[in-house]
Amino acid sequence: MPDLPTRVELLNVGADEVRNRTIGQPANNRISYSEVFRPGSDLNLLFAGVSAMADEVQFQAAARLQALLLDGAEGEDLDRLVADRWSPTLFRKQATPALAVLTFTRVTGPLLGLALPFGTQIRTPSGIVFALTSAVAIPPGSTGPITGYAQATTSGQATNVVIGTITEFVDQPSDPALQVTNLEPATGGDETETDASLRARARAFYDAVRRGTKAAIVFGALTVAGVRGATVVEQVDGFGDPTGIVDLYVADVQGNANAALTAAVILALVEYRAAGVQVNVIGASPVYQPIVLRLRYEAGVDSTIAFDRVRLLVVSAVNALQPQTTLERSLISAQARRVPGVIVLNDAVVTPAGDIVPATGQVIRTTTDLVVAAP
Repeated sequence: MPDLPTRVELLNVGADEVRNRTIGQPANNRISYSEVFRPGSDLNLLFAGVSAMADEVQFQAAARLQALLLDGAEGEDLDRLVADRWSPTLFRKQATPALAVLTFTRVTGPLLGLALPFGTQIRTPSGIVFALTSAVAIPPGSTGPITGYAQATTSGQATNVVIGTITEFVDQPSDPALQVTNLEPATGGDETETDASLRARARAFYDAVRRGTKAAIVFGALTVAGVRGATVVEQVDGFGDPTGIVDLYVADVQGNANAALTAAVILALVEYRAAGVQVNVIGASPVYQPIVLRLRYEAGVDSTIAFDRVRLLVVSAVNALQPQTTLERSLISAQARRVPGVIVLNDAVVTPAGDIVPATGQVIRTTTDLVVAAP
C-alpha cells in the first residue's frame, strides 16, 4: 500500500493548481507560481496552512482506519476492537498480585487454639505485603504445619517472591511462637497485558470456541490472571491411543506456578475442557540455560553494542518459550542474524552444544548474565 502524501507534497498540489489556473492569463493578471514558495507571502501562508490542515486530516483518517485492524489497533482502540469483533468476554488482563501458599508452624508455648482471620497480613523482609484470602485455624495442641492461602496487596511482577521470604507478621498474633513461611514461590503477579499478548489471545479465540479441544484448554488457562504460558500434552497408552487424561503445564511470566495459581486454572477450565476429561494442571519450573556465542562482525561495527543487542534478542526469544518446549540452537542463531553487522557462522552457538529438551514440568529460561561471548 503506498504511503500517504507528505505535507510538502500536499503543498505542491496547491502550487500546481495555482500554475494550472494561471496558464493563459494575461501577464498583468497572472499570479506568480514562485509566490507560493516565498516565505511570508500571502500565498505561502495560505497554502502552508491549508496543507498542514490536510496533513492532519489524513493523519486522523489513517489512524481511525488503522484502529479497525487487529495488527494496527493499540491501547483502548485494541480493547474496543477485540470486544466488538471477537467477544465482549475477551478483555485485556489487568495487573495482578501474586498468589502465595503459606505454611504456619509453632514448636513452643502452651499450644492454645489460634485463629488468623481473613486479611491477616504477612510480609517479606523487603516490605512486600501479603494478606490471607481465607481464615486459618490452628487447633489446640497443633504444631502444624497448617496451610493458608494469601494474595499480595499490590500488583506486578515484583510480588513474585522466591521461596522462604514471606516470613514476618505485620501485626504479631497472640501466639509469639507462631512462625510462617512460603515453601513455594509466590506466583501469578503480572503487569497489565500488552497489546501483543491481547492480539495473540484474540487470534486464538475462534479456535477455542468449540471447547474441549487442545486449543480451547490452552485458551482457558490463559484467561486466568497471571498465567502467561500454557502447553497441553495428551496422554496416550502403549498403543498410541488417548487415555482420556490431559496434562496442562502452566507458568507465570517468570516460568513459575504454585498450588494457588494452578487451582485458579483448574476452576477456569470447567468451561473449556470436555465433560469427563481429566486435566492435570502442572506448574512448570524454570531451568536457566547458559548461552555462549562466538560471533563475527563486519568492519566498522561496534561489537560491544551489537553483542548487547543480540543478547537482548536471545533472552527475549528464549523466555518466550512455552513450558515443555525444546530450546533449539537455530532459534538462538536466528536472533543473532537479526542484528545488522553481525556475522553468524556455523560455530556461532558454542553453548548449548545441541537442542535442549526440558524435563517434565520444566520451562527453559535464561538471563542477560547467562548470555556471554566465547573467550
